[in-house]
Amino acid sequence: MRRVVGCLLCLFMVTAPALSHGASFAPAADDRRAKQALPPTGKALIYVFRKEGAADRTDVPLFLDGQRIGTTVPRSYYLWAVDPGRHTVAAKPDQRVALPITVQAGRNYFIEHGVDEGSERVSLRHVSYAQGRVGVNSCKLLQDRSAPAAIALGKPVPKVAKPVAKPAAAEATQRQGVAAILKLGSVKLNEPNQNILTSTVTVPVSFDDKSKSPFGLEVEWRMTNGFALGGELVSYSNKLTAVGTSLQSDMDVTAVLFNAKKYFAASSLFYPFIGAGIGGAATDFSGSAISGNTSGLAFQGMAGVEMRWRQLGLYAEYKALSAKTEDDAGNKVNASVRGVFLGASVAF
Repeated sequence: MRRVVGCLLCLFMVTAPALSHGASFAPAADDRRAKQALPPTGKALIYVFRKEGAADRTDVPLFLDGQRIGTTVPRSYYLWAVDPGRHTVAAKPDQRVALPITVQAGRNYFIEHGVDEGSERVSLRHVSYAQGRVGVNSCKLLQDRSAPAAIALGKPVPKVAKPVAKPAAAEATQRQGVAAILKLGSVKLNEPNQNILTSTVTVPVSFDDKSKSPFGLEVEWRMTNGFALGGELVSYSNKLTAVGTSLQSDMDVTAVLFNAKKYFAASSLFYPFIGAGIGGAATDFSGSAISGNTSGLAFQGMAGVEMRWRQLGLYAEYKALSAKTEDDAGNKVNASVRGVFLGASVAF
């Protein structure tokens, strides 16, 4: 009776670590075949074995070339058939412990997987054929359903499920590249009543506060992190009347700005954004009231949303453009506007 109890206790000591970690040993026939295996044609064999006693139950995941194979337990080993060249065996969940190894066809390679008893210190080291053969013979083969394991044992390679492809529309909206945006707007002049100094007198003028033909053309480079950099051309015009007279002129404004934006992926369809721009603005006056031109720095802020379908999109933004200009004589005109632009975008 004591002998039976002792045998059962020894069996438990050997198998408990594997059961506690969810690892399972391969059938005895596979273990015998693995220990006598020869490299398949054009392949090399890699053995990874772990020797320490059953007292250490540290769970250590093992990876081959970035693919998780399973976990090791004391007195166990894995066997893989791999192509000639460089491979990496790694341990721990973050693959922090890694051993690169370059193999040649027709040869066997042995790696000892060390785990210090009672600690989390893990090591991988390449050992000689003699050391490796002794180490493997003292261990049992672990169950492994990977393709390298199947090839090593001469078994059919298991079929791997193909990853589910993302919808084409979602992929297109995330890609990096150039986009062009054409937009029309409805904007109003910030300061419709101004005093404009001419070469001889100061002329009080009244602008139509709603600008005519607001237009924007933007080209930007979009990055996968949502940032975009580009340039924009904005133009609009306002009619003005000299106060107390019937004299009128048109003010045509053109602004060129460098923009930076951040798009937020609310979904695969909606992309809210914010942005800002800096550049220059120029005005051109023509008519009986005032003539001439001014220029100056321009700044803008914008926020909006874009709806994207593959390469096409619909675009809406609120824009505030500051364009305070002057001529060579110091005569100042405030051409700043604010309003809404709607348009369409094309990604290349």
